[in-house]
Amino acid sequence: MELSVIRYSSGEESTLGILMINGKFVCYTLEDEARTVKVAGKTRIPSGRYRVRLRKEGGHHERYAQKFPAIHKGMLHITNVPDFRWILIHIGNDDEATEGCLLVGDEANNNNIRDGFIKNSANAYQRIYPEIANAIDSGEETWITYYDNIPFPEKESIPVVKNSAIIAADRLNFRKSPSGSIKGELFEGTVAEINETTGNWTHINVEGWVSASYLKEV
Repeated sequence: MELSVIRYSSGEESTLGILMINGKFVCYTLEDEARTVKVAGKTRIPSGRYRVRLRKEGGHHERYAQKFPAIHKGMLHITNVPDFRWILIHIGNDDEATEGCLLVGDEANNNNIRDGFIKNSANAYQRIYPEIANAIDSGEETWITYYDNIPFPEKESIPVVKNSAIIAADRLNFRKSPSGSIKGELFEGTVAEINETTGNWTHINVEGWVSASYLKEV
């Protein structure tokens, strides 16, 4: 299973993002702000790809086992984060509840206007948790990738299209050279690429010359 956190707004006190499961949007996220130098409990983790496991010990595990007994199998634990420990996915509403962890919710405010805040966190957690926890519990490798920006696809190179023309005569002879011997015929509506024009003669991609008067460029 592949989880993705796309951080779309980095505010002074918090970071807002979206969480995706296998490429599908499932909820909003909130984390602490980015810092050049880590401050314990007040810094989001670095972007990167990390393994998610179930943590079956600690205070969060005990509280969630009581709070969500029907679904709880262990805390969703983001492991092997450099210089960070016990990074979990859990419920909460603002940066005071994160301490570097990932909070989830069904609504988010604009953290460029006021302090970051997400709502309906417990609902979002109970909706997304079983799918993730069951995958881990069944032995499926589960990873989470954090992106600091929206990962736009690389710009594809746009092929250069040669000039083209449509044959605008019922039948048009094409020739070996301007005014040269006839090599064959083209029919109305045929699209041809233009290679070269000399006077009233145009060389097209059928390797012959035609009268430019009977071509309509497109």
